[in-house]
Amino acid sequence: MTHAIRFPVPPMPYPYRSTELDTAEYVVLIAIRWWVANHRNGTDPLPRLCEALGVAGVRDAAFSVDQLMSVVARTARDPVAIHCPRCVGLSADEMCLLHAASLAQAGEGHLAEKALRVALLSAQGAEFALGPLEGLGELLAEARLFLRKRFIPWQSPAIRETAAPKPRTIRTATIH
Repeated sequence: MTHAIRFPVPPMPYPYRSTELDTAEYVVLIAIRWWVANHRNGTDPLPRLCEALGVAGVRDAAFSVDQLMSVVARTARDPVAIHCPRCVGLSADEMCLLHAASLAQAGEGHLAEKALRVALLSAQGAEFALGPLEGLGELLAEARLFLRKRFIPWQSPAIRETAAPKPRTIRTATIH
């Protein structure tokens, strides 16, 4: 009798270009970027988010993105690097947010919270962000948009499982 042994496929790193993201990842990224662009301009981000996410089949996810980014804006320890909506680059902070969303969707909320706490937010902020992240993950899954399990490129194999990005001392501008 022969047995087929399935070897787990190791996760791929996040790309440095947004054009190389999967559909689900790109939907989350563009929602985050539009939220920041509208927030920075002093306009309510919800109408644009509802419309754009409605096209992707996840209109109600706009409310989770709004809650998540409100928490990020209020509890970030340092400026968070979010690029303009049309930028093809992917910032380290954007990778961290995508990574946390992926972990939350996979039912690993404790790791999502830890990733945010270590890289971007205060401890309470990371805890508050978990609810919107989990809601976002559920809404995406209902629309059959599944976030890929990846790792952040600068993570060593030893810390990949704990989802703790390497600390950085220099941050880029909030948006460009």
